[in-house]
Amino acid sequence: MDKNEKQWYFSCALQRQNRYLNMKEVLFNKLQRLKEETKYLGDNKPKLLRTLKSSIETKKIVERSVYLCTEIVLDIADLILIRKGYPKPSSYSDSIYKLGDYGLISQEFSKKFVYIAGLRNFLAHDYQENTIPELENFLKHGLKDLINYIKAVETLL
Repeated sequence: MDKNEKQWYFSCALQRQNRYLNMKEVLFNKLQRLKEETKYLGDNKPKLLRTLKSSIETKKIVERSVYLCTEIVLDIADLILIRKGYPKPSSYSDSIYKLGDYGLISQEFSKKFVYIAGLRNFLAHDYQENTIPELENFLKHGLKDLINYIKAVETLL
């Protein structure tokens, strides 16, 4: 191994170490981003619900914002489990279930909130389907779950 290779490996190891050391900061930043998206959806909920069916622009905005929320929720779940020393879950839904299994959030809430993983998969993979009914349902009912999740995560940080 030449000097440049050693330097590259050392640089990669240092970057990995910094990522581990900054996990709390990463979690905090993801939580802030989730709060922003949740607030945006909540503040604009009446308008979004009113125009979701008639405006392609609204549909695209809501799809992207809800998708970001689902991704961030699942990222946070994985990071919390890893930070607490638990094994990385095998699936998105397992991430949410494990938070409840390990007592990090209430088990009742984790069983209810696991739909977030299915919603993420639906928005990511079933883009040829009509997403409007799912988006409407999430705007009407899911925002409360996001707020409860945010509160639960804040107590863990």
